[in-house]
Amino acid sequence: MMFLFLFSLLSSAEPPEIQKIYVAPPTIHDEVLVPYQRYLNSLLLSSALTNDHWVKRSGRAEEVRLYDTHTIEYALDTTCNYHYPLKCGNENFHWVMITDIFTTEHFATIVVKLYDENTQLIASASKSSYSIEKCKKPIKNTIIKRETPYGQSKEEIKEELPEKCITFKPSVLDKDIKQAVTILFASIHPL
Repeated sequence: MMFLFLFSLLSSAEPPEIQKIYVAPPTIHDEVLVPYQRYLNSLLLSSALTNDHWVKRSGRAEEVRLYDTHTIEYALDTTCNYHYPLKCGNENFHWVMITDIFTTEHFATIVVKLYDENTQLIASASKSSYSIEKCKKPIKNTIIKRETPYGQSKEEIKEELPEKCITFKPSVLDKDIKQAVTILFASIHPL
């Protein structure tokens, strides 16, 4: 019995003390958002930093260190080309957070995925927003005053005009990115 207990203690893998996570620049599938890639990357990094306690709670690490395109090459002293983040995560033994942002006429979606050092998907999350159509049915009131042999009378005519509709495009908002990253980190399964 004691032998089994000692064997189980020795065979159980200890989580690393420090877990490094590279937050890759988002892949953006909308020309309008491309100029904002640096801002979106900073938002993803700060959201990940706010939620790194989930990695600790899952028992996967004692401490979490986050890196982006500006810091990864200095921190790891690597020659890996981080245009291929999963390959570099595997070579340098760290996790990678990948983000895709899609927008169409009817919806906008953020997809975030977290991969371990073996390029295995640990967690994923998405957040969508949809276009909204608001319609109004305008009514035109016309009051006509007429002189009749018996005095003045008023006649009111209500005229219904065709509906006017406005479509509000879906947006990628900072709160949607923050929520997607929070859901991503909260869905990391404990060891």
